[in-house]
Amino acid sequence: MLTFLALPIELLRVTFYALQGLVDALRARNRPRFEYTVSINAPREAVWRISTADQIAFAGPPALELSREPVPDSDGLWLTRIAVNGQPRAQGVSRELERDEEKGIFLARSVPHALSVPPEGGRNVEAGFRITKTARGTALTLFNEFTAQSLRDRIIYPLSLRRMAHLIKQRCEQQAGTRHRLAALADHGLVLSAAAMLSFWYLLGWQLALLLSIIVVVHEAGHVAAMLAVGVGVRGIYLIPFLGGAAVPRTAYRTEGRLGFIALMGPGLSLIPTFGLLAMLPAARGTHLLQAAQMFAIINAVNMLPIYPLDGGLILNALLGSVNRRSALVASWIGLLVGLGLALYLQSFLIGIPFLLFALQRYLSSSQTIQLERLSIAGGIALALASIVVFAFYVYAVTAAWTIGTD
Repeated sequence: MLTFLALPIELLRVTFYALQGLVDALRARNRPRFEYTVSINAPREAVWRISTADQIAFAGPPALELSREPVPDSDGLWLTRIAVNGQPRAQGVSRELERDEEKGIFLARSVPHALSVPPEGGRNVEAGFRITKTARGTALTLFNEFTAQSLRDRIIYPLSLRRMAHLIKQRCEQQAGTRHRLAALADHGLVLSAAAMLSFWYLLGWQLALLLSIIVVVHEAGHVAAMLAVGVGVRGIYLIPFLGGAAVPRTAYRTEGRLGFIALMGPGLSLIPTFGLLAMLPAARGTHLLQAAQMFAIINAVNMLPIYPLDGGLILNALLGSVNRRSALVASWIGLLVGLGLALYLQSFLIGIPFLLFALQRYLSSSQTIQLERLSIAGGIALALASIVVFAFYVYAVTAAWTIGTD
């Protein structure tokens, strides 16, 4: 909940770092250094343990998973992997320069290596942290210094520093049982979902808000069922104020097949209540029943459009990504631009804001990210045909509901 409330502040930070980066570039200041300190109400030993863990997952949103392991047949090199909301995003190779628990110091430097995605590219990053005991708990200072290769670098590195510091603070205080109760309550999924229902009520009235919440939960339950079926696990289902909902995986998808299947199962499972409602309409002829059938059909049909980041766009990305990664990236940008264009045409902030946020995330995450394991030809054909069939069923459902409504 607090994360979503902080979105305007995060956008201001992105703007600030972008402007600062432009100024630094004009001044030829190409090796910036950033530091960020948080005060943590937890023992120093616990902060060290969590900060140096070889594997850790942060609930988010977005959910973040970090893991590190020795590079095989290397002299002291470590491979760090990063996954966001179940999707592998980056991995890098580094060498530890200093690791002293007594002094509370950790320092590492990036190393050019074939396993690094995106490539190290001459950034020569030095990063680490300092941990000191204070009268009120523990102070954690994260820092990094790098040779900037693009404006994106000048934005990502300070943003990620702040984000990681607060995630570590949250995890340490949760484990120590010292996190402020109001902060813990605000981050609870039920509070976020309650806020979402209030936002739907504000937009649509309480009856349609309740119906929309049911539709979103059923849709996300389809994603959850698929996540459980393929073994990635589930962190939870969340309603998101003004936007809809999300099912958050516990671990990375790893393959395009899992990503496409999970995306498809949201609208796939919703076919059951959609056609169940349509079957009851001739006998019941109820206005509310008709409205429910129409909303189930229209919302899920729209979600199947091949526009990133809708489910249809994710399926298209999985299919294209199995053939050519660049084509998938181009398709995702086309989808984002279509969404932004539609928002401008309809003069709708509610449509524009999520597409703007995803476009910003797409830019900052770079075009060089971890590629998921590709679909086989048979798997790609099966996913494509299943998607077409599901979309066709929804087109039929929309048409049938409209025909019944006009009779």
